[in-house]
This record gives sequence, structure tokens and C-alpha cells, in this order.
Amino acid sequence: MAPSLLNVGPISLPESKTPVYTNGKSQNQYYIPMKLSGALSEYTQKEIAPILGSKFEDINLREILHSPRCDEIIRDLAITISQRGVCVFPNQKDLTISDEKLLARKLGELTYRPYTSDLAIHPLNQTELPDGTIDAELTTLARDPTKKLVQQAGFSGSAKVKKQSHADGWHTDNSFETIPADYTLLHMNTTPTSGGDTLFASSYEAYDLLSEPYAKFLEGLTATFMPPHHKPSNIIDRMWPGHRGSPENIGADLRASHPVIRTNPITGWKYVYAFGHHMESIDGLADVESDMIMNHMLRLVTDNHQLQIRVKWEPKDLVVWDNRAVYHCATFDYTAKRSGNRICGVGEKPYLDPRSSGRKYALKN
Repeated sequence: MAPSLLNVGPISLPESKTPVYTNGKSQNQYYIPMKLSGALSEYTQKEIAPILGSKFEDINLREILHSPRCDEIIRDLAITISQRGVCVFPNQKDLTISDEKLLARKLGELTYRPYTSDLAIHPLNQTELPDGTIDAELTTLARDPTKKLVQQAGFSGSAKVKKQSHADGWHTDNSFETIPADYTLLHMNTTPTSGGDTLFASSYEAYDLLSEPYAKFLEGLTATFMPPHHKPSNIIDRMWPGHRGSPENIGADLRASHPVIRTNPITGWKYVYAFGHHMESIDGLADVESDMIMNHMLRLVTDNHQLQIRVKWEPKDLVVWDNRAVYHCATFDYTAKRSGNRICGVGEKPYLDPRSSGRKYALKN
């Protein structure tokens, strides 16, 4: 998908020891952070927490998607989502699956999504529509606690071994892909009266919490990502047969190496990417060294409440997040059905721009 003319394109730099991929261009080119145009000034934006999360009470996204001002508004929404990490749009009752896909595509097309990237396809979970056809780009998230979900999670006390920590649920979408996710949309259809919240945590703030020497050390490392306990032989005969939103996302390996510290091309801010239950190890380190870093990253998220928010769902709420800016984690504490539609975009190949800075530094300068 080619970027919009509203964008400021990448600029060339001298030779670097850290070559990166950008938008189908040659190596040693980097993105210029995008700036808001003011197109959202007529809408009320409420911060959920000081460093992440915004809520737009008065936006009708379907009307915007089919209006003459669509591109300028969606472009600024994409930038805002990347800056704030996650945005909540309550009561989007008129939004169809086609609208959800259009929004997911425009969020990328109007920013820096490479033309080779489109909507993600999950390796195993596609949605069967009422007419029997398969929608590969739509994932239906539906969990019914009456089907032993609560027991499996250990909340009811009936599990053989009671699980006392669910910190391993934190992740970013599709980090096991060579070209992982940028924006994810979750449009909730059915919600329990209470429970089933989604937690988000700022990867920008995780980076800003690091000491400078430690951050510099991590910036020279890469990490391997893979679904927990994954074996290609277990899925090869039942997985999606083609590419999964990018020509580079293909095959049954579901294994990729990415920088521990990445740069978000939309904001130009550094963030910790090596985190979550898809992360297998830090490349090149001994197991004990890798485990120490992974445990420290987990503690950064779980020990610092200022970088977390909790989204409480109502039917027809839409939540959009930038997987480069936040981690997320579901809460399996509900006793009634919860279901929604998820659409996920494929972004750029992960990279670290040596000129980029943390969020706090960028906002002060």
C-alpha cells in the first residue's frame, strides 16, 4: 500500500552500521516523524491516563469513513493512536466489517505502511461467515466461560494447579511474523456485565524507565519471537496456505528475530519491543542472561502502574491500538459470553533509527 501524499517521506542518511528497511526504499533511509494537522480539533479527546490512552466520545467513525474529509481525519487519528498508544471509540454501532477493514487499511495507507503490507491473516484462526465462506482477514474473538474457560484459567479454583500469575498474557500482535502488526482494531459485539477488560501498557514508558547505559546495551541486541511451544509440524497441514498480509509472512516456522529496541516511524520514539509471551530469547546471550533481561522487562510493566491502563468494554465499543506503542493483555475473569471482531494491519520491518529518542526526551525538546 503506497503512502498518502499527505506524508513526509523518508530522508537519506550517511552510511550507518545499523541498516534498516523503509517503505520499499533502499537501506540507510529513515522516516520523518509525522505531525498532526489539526483535523481532530472539532472532536473531544479525553486522556485515560497521562502517558497513554485517549477516548473520543463524539466521533462516528462510519460517517467519517464515508465523508469527503475521511483521509485528513483518519490520518490524524492514526498519528494520535501512535502517540497515545490506544484510543477508545464508544458505541460505534453502525460500523460494519467492511468499515472496520477500510479503517484498518487507511490507518496504514495514510501513514508509513509499506505498499507490500496489507491486512494480517492469522496462521490458524480465520472467520467462517454465515454463507460458509472464509474471511481470512477477520478474526472473531469469542469466549464462553461456560465452556471451561474459567476452570482452565484457574480462577474458579478447580484447576489441578491454580495459576497465581497471569503476567505471561502480555504481548503485541503477530510479533512472531517477519513483518509484524502495526494497528489492531477490536470491535466488541457482546460483553459481560463486568469483567473481560483489556489491559494496555506503554512500550515508550518502558524504554524511558531504562538507565542510559542499559538502554544503549539493549539497543545493540535482537530477540527471537515464536508462539509458545510452537512446532511447525503441528500446524502445517491446517494453517493458512498463502502469505499472511506480507510476502515475507509465509510458512509454518512462525519465528522471527527483531530488534530489542525499535523506533516507531510515526512518532520517531524509541520503545522496548522485546517483551511478551511470543518472545523466546535474546539472541546471542546465554540462557541465564537472556532470562534476566526478559524477567526485568516483565517487571518494568507489572511494577509500574503509571504505564498501564484498563479498558472496560461496552457493546459496540471500538478500541484501536498501535502494537509498536503498547502491549496488551486480556482478563479472563468473566462469567458471560464475550465476543468481538478483530482486524489487524501489517506494518514495516522492525528497525532502530539511531537518531530517534525516547518519548519523554522528544516531548521536552
